[in-house]
Amino acid sequence: MMRDLVRFAVKEAERHGADEAEAFAATAAESEVFLENNDLKQAKSQQMGSVGLRVIVDGSLGFYSVNRLTKDSIRGAALMAVKIARVSPRDKFNSLPRKSKITLLRGIYDKASETFGVEQATRAAADMLEAAKARDSRITVDSGNFSSARITHYISSSNGLDLSERLSSFSWSIMGMAIEGGEVSSFDFQSGGTHFVKKVDVQRTAEDFADTVLDSLNPKKIESFRGEMLLAPSAVNELVEDIISHSINSDAVQKKTSAFAGKVGQAVSTDILTVDDDGTNTEGLGASSFDREGVPHRRNVIIEKGVLKKLLYNTYTGKKDGVRTTGNAGGSSSSPPSVSTTNFIIRPGTSNVDKLVSEMKKGIVVSRFSGNVNPINGDFSGVVKGGNLVERGNIVHAVKEVMVAGNIFSALKNLDGVSKERKIILSSILPYLRFSNISFTGG
Repeated sequence: MMRDLVRFAVKEAERHGADEAEAFAATAAESEVFLENNDLKQAKSQQMGSVGLRVIVDGSLGFYSVNRLTKDSIRGAALMAVKIARVSPRDKFNSLPRKSKITLLRGIYDKASETFGVEQATRAAADMLEAAKARDSRITVDSGNFSSARITHYISSSNGLDLSERLSSFSWSIMGMAIEGGEVSSFDFQSGGTHFVKKVDVQRTAEDFADTVLDSLNPKKIESFRGEMLLAPSAVNELVEDIISHSINSDAVQKKTSAFAGKVGQAVSTDILTVDDDGTNTEGLGASSFDREGVPHRRNVIIEKGVLKKLLYNTYTGKKDGVRTTGNAGGSSSSPPSVSTTNFIIRPGTSNVDKLVSEMKKGIVVSRFSGNVNPINGDFSGVVKGGNLVERGNIVHAVKEVMVAGNIFSALKNLDGVSKERKIILSSILPYLRFSNISFTGG
C-alpha cells in the first residue's frame, strides 16, 4: 500500500505541474519501556506512518508532509507542495538526484523483530535494571529506557527512483549514580544498540554503568594543573564527535559556520586519527542502503591520518560546490533532506586502554563531560563527570569539582593516543582518545 502511495504522490505532483517530484515515506512499529527511580515506569507501543513530498517547479522548491495515509490526503499534499513551490524563491541548485544502482544491505533487518513486542521490551528493561542493582547495593537507577522498532522506508521520484527497505533496531540506555552514606557519585549515562535480537546485551551496559559510578565514589578535590586527558568513548561522543560532525557538514561550510572551511587537504589533527562516515557498516544503527534522497550509502573517509579528505554532501550542497553527493542526505519524511552523518566511526589505534593510562604522567580519565561545547569555534568548558586522577601511570582516585576547558581543534593537534578498544554508541563507533596539554581547574 505505501509503495503505491509514494508512486501516486509523484504522479499527482506532476499532474499539478511539478517539473520534478520525490515522495519519501516511513512506517514504524515501536515499543518502548521506561525506567524511573529504580523501577519500571511506563510501557508503550505504537505504529506510525507519514509521507513527505518534495517538488521543484521552475527552480523553486515546495515541500508538504502528511500522516494520514489515504489517496485524498496525498492529493491534497501534492497540490499544496506545488502551490508552495510557486511562491518560493528560485534557486538554481534545487534538483533531485538521478537514479543510481542500489545494492540492499544485509544485516540491518532481523525477522525475529517481528515477534518482539512490548512484553519482550519490558523484560529487557527489567533485566537491565536488575543487572545494575545486582552489581552493588549502592547503585541507584534514576532513569533509562529500552526501545525496539521495525521501520520501512520508501522513496519514489520522477527521476526513476522506486526503492524500499526494512530496518530493525533495538536501543537502550541507563542513567543514575551510586550512593554510599551521605556521598553521592557523579551521574553516569550508558547506552547500547543493535539490529538483532540475539545481540541485545543490556547486562553489559548495566554493568558498565554500575562500574563507572562506583569508581567515582569518594572523590577528592585536586589542585589545578595542565596535563593529559583520556576521554572514554561516551565523552568522545560528547566532546569530539559533535564538533567534527558539524565541521564536515557541507551546509555548515557553505554558511561559513564551520572551522573546516577551506581546509580539505590540510592536517586538522595528528596523524593517528582516521575518521570514516560509513552508512554501510551494519554494526552501527545509522546503517541503511540509501540516504534520504535514494542515493546509495558508502564509506566516506573524512579524516585520514590527520588530514581532512572530504566534506559530507547531499545533492543540493554538492551542486553548489560542483561535486557529487556523498550519500549523506538525512532527515525524516516531515522535512526536506538535510546533510547529516550516518555512522560516525573513528578507527582503532595501536594501544590498549591500560597502556594509554600507564603512559600518562599526570592527567584525568574522563568518563563523561557536562558543559558547553561550541561547534563553530570548538571551544568547550564544563565539569568532569566520573573522572579519575592519574599520576605516574596509575589511577589514584576519583576527582571532585574539576573543571576542564579548552578548544577541540587545538586539542586534536595534541592528540597522542587512540585505543584499540572501541564502543558502539548507537550510530557511533568510538575509541578512547588521549590529549596532552589540557587545562584542569580544581575545586
